[in-house]
Amino acid sequence: MTTASVNHLPSDELTSEAHALRILFVVDSRFPNLGGAESQALKLANGLRAAGVHVDFVAPQVDPNTAASETVDGFRLTRIVYPHIKLLGTVYLLLSFSLFLIRNRNNYDYMHIHITRFLTAVAGLLRPIIKIPIITKISGFFEFEGGILDPRKRLNPVNAFLRLAMRNVDYVQTISVETKEKLIASGFRPDQISLIPNGIDISDAPAPAPKNQVYTIGYCGRLRTVKGVHVLLDAFAQCKAMLGDAPMKLLIAGSGTAESELREQAAQLGIASEIDFLGMLEDVTGFYEQLDLYVQPSFAEGLPNSVIEAMHAGKAVVASDIGGNRDLVTENVTGHLFEAGDSNALAELLLQCVQQRDVVIDMGLNGRSVINENYGMESVVSKLIEVYRAK
Repeated sequence: MTTASVNHLPSDELTSEAHALRILFVVDSRFPNLGGAESQALKLANGLRAAGVHVDFVAPQVDPNTAASETVDGFRLTRIVYPHIKLLGTVYLLLSFSLFLIRNRNNYDYMHIHITRFLTAVAGLLRPIIKIPIITKISGFFEFEGGILDPRKRLNPVNAFLRLAMRNVDYVQTISVETKEKLIASGFRPDQISLIPNGIDISDAPAPAPKNQVYTIGYCGRLRTVKGVHVLLDAFAQCKAMLGDAPMKLLIAGSGTAESELREQAAQLGIASEIDFLGMLEDVTGFYEQLDLYVQPSFAEGLPNSVIEAMHAGKAVVASDIGGNRDLVTENVTGHLFEAGDSNALAELLLQCVQQRDVVIDMGLNGRSVINENYGMESVVSKLIEVYRAK
């Protein structure tokens, strides 16, 4: 395997370096979808297209009512039939994907897999045959917690086989420092790992920070227990009690299996009237612009797009001290970190932020600078093109 250089190319060299590159994006889930990995793949494809790269998508046909092929945001998407039959459906999907890769082995210069599951293993097994170099993305949570790299399943025959198949993958893209360390501990070579974070379009300048009479806190993401929104509700209720009559509001954007429980919790805490459940938002720009503070209370994260987006919007972030949150949030510089699950500590930080609004505004401006310098889509695209070219 050739070691990739990921030095940042100047913007005026991007298009010439990317000329004629043909990349196959593999998304091993429902696509398109508003989930973090799926939306990030589409954003990245747009960034690559702007640099002159041709991108096609392939994904499982999770919903049988969707078309076998269609155009999504100008990109060709092919869906592989996935019958919902226990075990047999998965086998059919993997065989169909194998045939797709063999038939299209001369059509692409690189394959970029955005969720590391069974399709990654199939691509790895076929790597000597199809000759298409492969980079697969590791988010940092799912893969190590019940997924393909879960150390508790090291002796499981299926997981052992999948790990073996992954040895043929050329590169593993990791999006946070913690995930890179986990990968090395799992047996991956340092020269096999490319640390390339999620990117964001930084071309549009965010709106000025609002001067809200009602202090507005926000969360955006899936509503699942692992996201820790129940911890945020507890902390919000405690903070309100400490502030007395000072007006506060909590905006929650997203949906998921925990939504009904969260609504019930808010009612029991007596804060339902101060919380707006907004559901899924296709355009989150306006959501971040109306906030005074953003909170990410997760128990596990890779590199959360919501934190990147909030920081680009100039918002200070209070986040659990885990995973990619540590890469983004610097204590007292761009926000605050607290121990995951500690609602008391989070409540104290919320109170501090409400009482120190000028400091919070300054931290938000610092955060915007961090994103502009390190997480712009052009920078991410440049690094990926270097990997694609180093095949």
